[in-house]
Amino acid sequence: MVRPLIVIGAGGRIGRLLQLVWRREAVWLGRAEWDILTRPALALPQGAVILDLAGVIRGDVGLNSQLADAVGRMARATKAQVIHLSSASVYPGGPADMTEATTPAPPSPYGESKLVAEAVLRGYLPDALILRVGNIAGADAVLGPRGPGEIVLDPVPNGGGGPVRSYIGPLVLARALADLCDHALRGDPLPPLMNLSQPGPVAMACLMDAAGLEWRFGPLRDGVLARVALSTALQSTYLTLPEATAPGLVDELRAVKGWP
Repeated sequence: MVRPLIVIGAGGRIGRLLQLVWRREAVWLGRAEWDILTRPALALPQGAVILDLAGVIRGDVGLNSQLADAVGRMARATKAQVIHLSSASVYPGGPADMTEATTPAPPSPYGESKLVAEAVLRGYLPDALILRVGNIAGADAVLGPRGPGEIVLDPVPNGGGGPVRSYIGPLVLARALADLCDHALRGDPLPPLMNLSQPGPVAMACLMDAAGLEWRFGPLRDGVLARVALSTALQSTYLTLPEATAPGLVDELRAVKGWP
C-alpha cells in the first residue's frame, strides 16, 4: 500500500512555498479544508505521513499548543507518522552551537509556545520527528515582507554584523522537507528531534547588505540575543545541505517567484 503524504498548514508561508516548488503528490490541507481549532478531526487513511506546518507566529501564540493537540490526536487515531515544524526560538542562544541536547530556555513568548507545542505533540506521538528550524530566508524579520522605510537593526556587543543566526533558504528548506518526507514514506528510521538549518550562521547586517536594503544600527537594548546558531551534526547524517552565505540566501529568495 502506498502511504499518502498529508501537509497540514498548507495555507501558511511554508505551505505556500512548498506548493510553488514541489512536484510531488500530496494532500494539501489549509484552513479552508480543515479549520483545526473549530472542526472535528478528519478521517485520514491509516498509516499516512503528516507534515505538520500549522502554527501561529504573531498574535495569540498560545494557540500553538492547541494546534499541536489537534494534530496529535488525529495522528494517533490514524497511526500516522508526523514530521512537525518547531523553531530554533526554543533555545537560549549563546557562544556555542545549540545541539539537540541543549536545554531549551525560550527567551520569548513565541519560543515558549513552540516548546509547549512540542511537549503536547510528544504526549501523543513519542516517535514524531520534531524539527527545530532556523531562520527561514524570506519568512524572517530581515528579508521578510515589511513596510517602507529604513530598517533599524539591534547592535550586539563586540558584533560588527549585528545578531548572528542560523538560516535556511526557501529552496533548500523545500528540498530538505521533501527528503525527510521521503524517508518517512519509505519507513526509514528518523530521530525524534533534529535541528534544521544550513551549516554556518550568518550575520543579519550581511544579509541586508547582500539584499541592498537600507538599514542602520539602533541603540543597544537589553535582552537581544547576539548569537543563536544550530549544530547540524545530526542533520548531516540524513541530509546534505549547502553552507549558508548571505548572497546565496538572497539569490535563492529572489529565485522563488510569488513567495513569501
